[in-house]
Amino acid sequence: MIAASKHPVVVLIVEDNQADVVFFQEAADASQTAVDVQSVTNGVDALRFLRREPPFERALRPDIVVLDLNLPLKNGQEVMAEMASDPELSAIPVAILTTSPFDTGLSDLWPAGGCLYFTKTDDFSRLQDIVRKIAAHARSTQQRRATSSA
Repeated sequence: MIAASKHPVVVLIVEDNQADVVFFQEAADASQTAVDVQSVTNGVDALRFLRREPPFERALRPDIVVLDLNLPLKNGQEVMAEMASDPELSAIPVAILTTSPFDTGLSDLWPAGGCLYFTKTDDFSRLQDIVRKIAAHARSTQQRRATSSA
């Protein structure tokens, strides 16, 4: 087992529906995937969280951002565009989890392979699988960064 896998993957879920956040957390717990779920409810707070601006000065840096596209204040595409233009934030992988149909323009915002896309589901076992894939993607991104900086 890789040493990094002993530590939980820090996930920032940006979702305005609290029931979806709870469902995601329950799926993470049931999947026995080491995930530390943090959440915010809108795009403005997502960027504040990522930049550790008030009231998120002590926020953990997420290993991956799970982003709904239909958000208040700033939508998911706007959040991704701001993240992509910030050298510090663009290193954080993104997983889209939304009811919206896939927008091919999203791939233009993020480097190839850096963004995952999932459609929301009511199927608990399917969501557990999504959580596992999100965590695995975050871990592989961490490993690639560690290897490239060594």
